[in-house]
Amino acid sequence: MNITSPKSTSSEISKYHFTSQSGGKEAITRILQAYGFSTRQALCDRLGISQSTMANRWMRDTYPHDWLIACHLDTGVSMLWLTTGQGIPTDNAHDDSGLLLQLKEISNGVYSSIEQVRYDMRLTPQGAMAVFLVKFDGSFYLVDEFKGEINDGIWLIELDGFLSIRQVYRLPGGRLRVENGPASFECTTSDIEVTGKVISKIMYME
Repeated sequence: MNITSPKSTSSEISKYHFTSQSGGKEAITRILQAYGFSTRQALCDRLGISQSTMANRWMRDTYPHDWLIACHLDTGVSMLWLTTGQGIPTDNAHDDSGLLLQLKEISNGVYSSIEQVRYDMRLTPQGAMAVFLVKFDGSFYLVDEFKGEINDGIWLIELDGFLSIRQVYRLPGGRLRVENGPASFECTTSDIEVTGKVISKIMYME
């Protein structure tokens, strides 16, 4: 008995929009999000590739088929979402695995430890691109890497080489107010370096 498969015609269009030679930057950005890395250098270290290889693919917008497969196997994040951006990042078959994020603990103003933990992707706000976790003063913060003008909010900042998470308010004249209890102060935007915006906080109740 011969079994034949349905033949597709040239008029049929797949609902999935796979790209063969372009779309590399968007795909690499999704890979960073899946791993929870805030820099492409961290992805280089994870994949064991050189900075020049990363830079070459990024600049040429080359589609990273091999990196997408590696990321899917490492994190369990949906291959459909990784490759096309369609659907949701979490596969039903991998719900228990969670998103692999970096957890950075701040002690005495510096990162005292960095490890990787699993985090439920459903708890990550839509639109967050490069998230990681920070433990600071007994609380855990979900932080999204940030580049741009600072405004009112809670931020991961660096001041005189010391890292901290503070409530910051934007004042007229390009000045900021950094809340720190009795040690609150005002400064200019050039006095502090902002490395991330806090998007959620987990704290222990006494």
